[in-house]
Amino acid sequence: MKKQIISRAFYGWLAHCRHLKTVRTHLSGLVNHDIISTQHPCAANGGLTADKWEALQNHDVISDSQEVYRLVYYGGIEHNIRKHVWPYLLGHYKFSSSQAERDEIDQTVRTGYEQTMSEWLAVEAIVKQQDKETMSKFSTESTDGQIPLVRKDSSLSNEVFLEPSIDTEDYHPQVAPLKEESSAATTPEKCNPPPEHNPLHNNVGADYIRHDTKEHHDSKSSKRKLCRSEELGHISPDEGLGDSILQRQSTCESKGTAFDSFEADCDKIDEGLPNGKNVIVTRPSVDDMAKMLRDEKTDREDAEVAEWNESVSTLGVLGMDEGLRGLSGSKESLVSQPSPASRGGVYSAELLDTVSLNLHRIDKDVQRCDRNYWYFTPENLEKLRNIMCTYVWEHLEMGYVQGMCDLVAPLLVILDDESKAYSCFKELMKRMGANFPHGGAMDRHFANMRSLIQILDCELFEHMHQNGDYTHFYFCYRWFLLDFKRELLYDDVFAVWETIWAARHISSANFVLFIALALVEYYREIILDNNMDFTDIIKFFNEMAERHNAKQVLKISRDLIYRLQKLIESK
Repeated sequence: MKKQIISRAFYGWLAHCRHLKTVRTHLSGLVNHDIISTQHPCAANGGLTADKWEALQNHDVISDSQEVYRLVYYGGIEHNIRKHVWPYLLGHYKFSSSQAERDEIDQTVRTGYEQTMSEWLAVEAIVKQQDKETMSKFSTESTDGQIPLVRKDSSLSNEVFLEPSIDTEDYHPQVAPLKEESSAATTPEKCNPPPEHNPLHNNVGADYIRHDTKEHHDSKSSKRKLCRSEELGHISPDEGLGDSILQRQSTCESKGTAFDSFEADCDKIDEGLPNGKNVIVTRPSVDDMAKMLRDEKTDREDAEVAEWNESVSTLGVLGMDEGLRGLSGSKESLVSQPSPASRGGVYSAELLDTVSLNLHRIDKDVQRCDRNYWYFTPENLEKLRNIMCTYVWEHLEMGYVQGMCDLVAPLLVILDDESKAYSCFKELMKRMGANFPHGGAMDRHFANMRSLIQILDCELFEHMHQNGDYTHFYFCYRWFLLDFKRELLYDDVFAVWETIWAARHISSANFVLFIALALVEYYREIILDNNMDFTDIIKFFNEMAERHNAKQVLKISRDLIYRLQKLIESK
C-alpha cells in the first residue's frame, strides 16, 4: 500500500512536470514574460483620458510611449481623443515625432495617396469604357442580328485591350436558314453582280461566299449554297450563319490581322475556284458600311481627344476623378491620349481583367458595409471605396478579399480623414493580412486555441472533443479574420481594437487568441449545461453577435494572460 501511494504521487508529480514543460515549450511564445502592473506608476484602470494625454506631451512630443500603451491596455481611450491617439498606436506617427514632422508625414501620405488614386482611376476609366463598348456591341447585334465587320486599327497592341468573346453556341441571329443542294445535281451559270460592286476585284470585308444554284430564278425564292474555302472546312446545313461568322472572326482576330487574313483567303478562293462557278458577295454594301463607320469613328475620336486635352489642362491630379469618369472615348482614343498617371497608357489585358474583377467585388462589399451606421452616408461610402480601391491597386497580387471593408470602416469613422485612414489601414494590414486566405496565420490561430483551452480549461476541451469534436475551432474564423468587428457594437469595437494594438507592447502580441478564449469561457456554463455540439455553438455565437459584454470579455482576456504568465514563471 505504501509503495502504491508513493508511486501515484511520483507519477502525479511527473505528469505535472510534463504539463509545465508542454506549456513552456508550446505556449511561452504567446505571451510576454514580463508582467506589467496595473497599479505602477499609477492606477491604469481609468484608461487614457484627455488630461493624461496632455500631461504625457512635452512640447508636442509624447515623452513616454510605454505609459500610453499601459493606460490603453488596462483602461482604453477616452473617445474624443481617439483620433489623435490611434495614428500612434498603428504606427502612422512615431511617439518621438514633433508637430512639424507629423505634418510632413501627413502631407507625404496625402500626396502619395492622391497620386495612386489617379492611377487606378485612369485604369477604371478604361475598364468602364470596355464594358460600355461591349454592352453597346451586344445591343447592336441583338437589334439587327448582324456583326459589322470593321477593319481594326493595326496600330493597336493586342496586349492592351482584349476583345470581348462571344459564346457561339448561344448566339443565333435572325437570318433565314440556307438549304444546301448537291453541287453535282446542278451546274451554276454566270450571275452578274451589280456593276458598282465587283466581288472579285473589290476588297470587301465579307467573311463568307455563296454559289448560285439555279438559272433565272426570282430573287425572293432563289436558293443559294453557302461555300467556304477549303481552309475553313465544310459547313453543315444546320449550322447557324452567325456561328460560322463568329468562328471565322475569332480565328482571324486571334492572329491580330483579321482583315489582312481575310483578303489573303479571298485570293486563295479566287484562284482555287473552278471555271464556270461564279462567286457573289452576300453583303455587297459592306465596305461602304465599313467606310462610313470608320469615318464616324474618326470624327468621334477627334472630338474626344480635344475633350481629353481640355480636361487635363484644367484639372490637376486632384481633378482626375471627374476628368476620367467623364470620358466616353473609344479604346483607340484612350491609348492615343493616355492619362498623366497611366505610365504610357498601355495595360495588359490580364491587368485590366484583374482590376475589373476587384472593382466589382469592392463595389459589392462597400454598398453593404455597415449600411445602418449613421456615419456611412453616400459621401463617406465613396471615401471607403476610394481607400479600398487604392489599397488593392497597390496590392493586386493579393486583390480584394471580402471583409477588408470591415477593417477600413472603423478607422474611417474615428479618423474621418481619407488619406490618414488609408495609411493606418496599410499599417493594420501588416498584421491582419496574414489572416486572409493567401496567408497562413489562420491555421496557426486554430492550433494555438486548441493548446490554450486544453491547458487552461481541460474540462471544456473534453466536452468539445466528445460532442462532435469541434476542437478545430473553425467557429472562431470570423473572429480572427476581422478582429471581432462583426461580433461587437461599434463603441465596443473601438475599445477592443485599441486594446489589441496596445497589448503587443504590454502582455501579448497574440491578444486576439485570449479574447476568443474569453468569449468561450464567458459562456462556458451555457455550453456545458446545454451539451452544445459544433452546430449549436455556431448558431449560438451568431445569435449573440453585437450582444456581448465587451468590458467583461476584455477583463477575462487579461486575466487569462496573467494566469499563463504565472504558469510559465513558476518552477
